[in-house]
Amino acid sequence: MRKRLYTLFIVLTLNASAQAQIKLIGVSYNTGTGHVDILRWAAFDSSSVTATPTVLDAYLFTSSAFDPYQGNYYIAGVSGQTTGLYSYNSDTGESNLTTGSLNTNIAEFDMSTSKMYNLIMETEGYISIYEYDFETNHDTLIGTIFELGVIGIVADAIGFDSNNGILYYVGYTNDPALALYSVPVRDDSFSFTRTILNTPIANSSIGSLNFDNVNEKLFAANDGFDENGNSTGRSIVEIDITTGDVNTLGQLSEFPYFVGGSSLFDQNTGTFLLVGISESNVVEMIAFDTYTNTYVSGFVPDGVSEIACDNTLFARNRYTAAGIAEEAAWDFLMYPNPLSDVLHLECTSTGPNQVKIFNALGELVYEKRNTSFNRMNVNMSNMSPGLYTVHLTGAKQTVSKKILVN
Repeated sequence: MRKRLYTLFIVLTLNASAQAQIKLIGVSYNTGTGHVDILRWAAFDSSSVTATPTVLDAYLFTSSAFDPYQGNYYIAGVSGQTTGLYSYNSDTGESNLTTGSLNTNIAEFDMSTSKMYNLIMETEGYISIYEYDFETNHDTLIGTIFELGVIGIVADAIGFDSNNGILYYVGYTNDPALALYSVPVRDDSFSFTRTILNTPIANSSIGSLNFDNVNEKLFAANDGFDENGNSTGRSIVEIDITTGDVNTLGQLSEFPYFVGGSSLFDQNTGTFLLVGISESNVVEMIAFDTYTNTYVSGFVPDGVSEIACDNTLFARNRYTAAGIAEEAAWDFLMYPNPLSDVLHLECTSTGPNQVKIFNALGELVYEKRNTSFNRMNVNMSNMSPGLYTVHLTGAKQTVSKKILVN
């Protein structure tokens, strides 16, 4: 449901501030130049939009992907007689068009390794999974899923767990039924798990998968249809990766239509974003808060699509220092939660050597290095109310937890 201004004014103010710091990137066709522009902006801030010309004449639908590990935005495109993968670095502004790997519009990044995984149906019933190496410009087949009778792959239905190296895809079986495919891509031998989804209504389609690497949850958009195939609305759902249960978090009843290729997720704030078209035919960005299951909507640049969220800061804070996340050999207690003054930290075994605390904007608000402890107190009385992430880093891994400051 939509947040009500007269009862939640303070909450809305805080959330609007956080959402305004969400960095977005996408493409738009420039009718003046006849080429595609890269657009960058902060969510809901019309004054922050910048446009960068590209060499592309056109691009492939739902082919955009963002590599937070390197800060590169990718999109499959066409320039004259050349087709390939176009890259744009959000830090330096450098761009490049590399021929090859244009055969898929189902791709996702492992933000802890900078590797991209593509799904391709080269033969009916066979879903091939490729790992793309940007250094060699080479695709490596890591395995194939066989589904007799299935003739295509669902676009924008892929997500990636960068903590554990698991690729998630929602597609149809031959029954037909909706299923969640889980593929551990870092294993030496190929395997996958297929779990039939239990959707809230019988006639459903699932797309816009996004994995929350902080809380290790899988979110998606669920479109419902009546017996005549007419749309009954879209909702944001959480998919239980173990049972296949699909749980509705909120309805987007104000938006009868949605723009394809516009689904994204901000890891720092837990915000699921997508572009909708309202009943009054106005195109708006929707920001769905997965912590409160509420949403706000507003400005989105004209004609923009293939939108990605710039999660570079999150990836660098979470993965670069400690490398690929592994199952933690230690854990820690954190209390009270919520709190208003002093945060107490207690390690259950070997203590960490670094403590970092980030606010909802992904900004570092506290850091202590070269410290080994079993118990520690942090005074948070001067910090603004809101959600924070506490990172404790040991020799080989980082353990993160959320804390709410009142």
